[in-house]
Amino acid sequence: MLFKRPLRRALLPLYLIASGVAFQPQVHAQAPSQRSTAEARQTKAGKRAVAATPKMAKHARTAAVAGAAGAGVVVAATAAAATAAAATAAAATVPKPPVPNTAEARLLNVIELVKRQELDAALRAAGELTSDVPNFRAAQLVYADLLRFKTGRATGWVNAPAAEVTELLTRNAVLDQAALAPAQEWQEQAHGLQKELQRRVHAYGVLPAAGSVPREFQQLDVSVRHAVAIDASKSRLYLFGHEKGKLRLIRDFYVSIGKFGMGKTAEGDQRTPQGVYFIGRQIPGPRLPEFYGKGALTLNYPNDWDRAVDRSGDGIWLHGAPPDQFARLPEASDGCIVLSNPDLILLMKTLDRQTPVLIRDKLQWAGAGERVQGQADDGFGRVLDRWQQAWKGADQQQLAKMYVGAPAADRFPRARLTEFFRFADIGMQQLSVYSWKDAQGDIRIVDMQIGSARAGKSLPLRQYWRKSGGRWEVFSEEVRG
Repeated sequence: MLFKRPLRRALLPLYLIASGVAFQPQVHAQAPSQRSTAEARQTKAGKRAVAATPKMAKHARTAAVAGAAGAGVVVAATAAAATAAAATAAAATVPKPPVPNTAEARLLNVIELVKRQELDAALRAAGELTSDVPNFRAAQLVYADLLRFKTGRATGWVNAPAAEVTELLTRNAVLDQAALAPAQEWQEQAHGLQKELQRRVHAYGVLPAAGSVPREFQQLDVSVRHAVAIDASKSRLYLFGHEKGKLRLIRDFYVSIGKFGMGKTAEGDQRTPQGVYFIGRQIPGPRLPEFYGKGALTLNYPNDWDRAVDRSGDGIWLHGAPPDQFARLPEASDGCIVLSNPDLILLMKTLDRQTPVLIRDKLQWAGAGERVQGQADDGFGRVLDRWQQAWKGADQQQLAKMYVGAPAADRFPRARLTEFFRFADIGMQQLSVYSWKDAQGDIRIVDMQIGSARAGKSLPLRQYWRKSGGRWEVFSEEVRG
C-alpha cells in the first residue's frame, strides 16, 4: 500500500518527533538495590523466549502492534509482509551479515526520507531497521508512527488515549498480559523516546566546528592517544584521537545519563558527576550482570577534587545497554554513562587506561588559536615552572607556599620527588593540563612524567591544583599507578 495522502513538507517530521510508543514495558532506571531478582528472572526468561522465536516472526508481531491502531487491514498486510520476509530469510543459504554499527545512521536516514516526503521508502527502511535491530525502541517509535499515519490517525502514540494503548497491547499479546506496565508508564517511556529522537536528530545537524575541542583540554601531550568529552545536554559522547600533535574528532555517540540529571553529590542520588576523570579498568561483559551489556570502563569518580568538596558515591562507569534495549532513554541510569553495546565495544577496543573523560552538562568549545591565547592568559604554565624550580633548588620555603599543608604530608610523594630532583637533568615531560571550574572552585589537573636521563627512569605524577586567594596551590599529588 502506497502513501497517497498529500503532506506539507514540514508537517510530518514534526509529527514523527512529537509522537512515540514503547514496545517493551520493562523499565531499567531503578537503583541497583531496587532491581529485584524477579526482574533478573524476567529478563532471562525474555532472552530465552527471543532465542526460541524466529527473528522475523517477532518483527511481524511488533509491526502488528505498531500498525494496529484500529486499522486491521494494515495490520494484516504488515504482518503478512513480515512473515513473507521471514520465510525468504529462512530460505537464504548465505548467512546474514552482522548488524553493522550504523543503526543510528539508518534511523536518521529514515527521518531524512520523511523530510523528502519519500514515505514508502521511509517505511521500508524503518521496517528493515527494526527487523535488523528489533530492540532499537526509538526506531520502533518512528516505524510505529509511519504505520499509524498510514492508517489516517491524526496523532502519534504519545498523545494516544491510555485506554487505546492498553487495549492495543493486550489485543496483540506481544508480551504476557501480566507483564504489561500501566499505560501511563508506557507513555512516559514514549516521551523519553521522543526526547531520544530529538537528541539524535539535533546531534546529527550540529557538530562542533572542525579543529575545536572542549576548553577543559587545556594542554594534552601526544602520549594521550585519545580523549573523551560528554555533553549531557545533547546526550552525546565525543571521541578524539591525537594525530600529528592535534586532537581530532573521530566519532560521536548517543549516551544516556543519570535518571535525575547531572551534578552528583552523594551516594544513590542517581545523578551523573561533572568533572574530568580518567579511565580505570575494563570489565568484560561476561563478568557482569547482563544489565550492563557488553562490558564497562570504570572512571575514577570520586576524584581528589570531589573528595575535597565532600562528594560521595562510587562505581560510575561507561557501560553497555541491557539485551532488550539498543539504547537507554536520555536520562535513565543510576549515574553511569550508558552507550549502545556496539558503541561501547568500540570504545573498549580504542581507549587506554588513563584516557581523560570530560563530563559536562554543556560543553564549551574552543579553536586552536583561542586555546593558545587562553593558556597565555591563564598563566598556569608559569606556576608549573616555579614549582619545578622550587624542587630543583630544594627551596623549602617556596615549596611550603605551593602546597596545601606541608609537602611532607603523607598524601604527597615527597620522598620520591626528592629522589628524582637530585639529578641535574631532571624535568617535566609529557605534560598534560586539564582545567575545571565549578561553584566550589577553579582547579587544574596535571599529568606529567618527572624524567631524568641520568636516572634512567621517570616518575608518573598527577597533581590537583586549586586557586585560593588568587594563588595556585597543590592540594593533592600522587604517583600514578
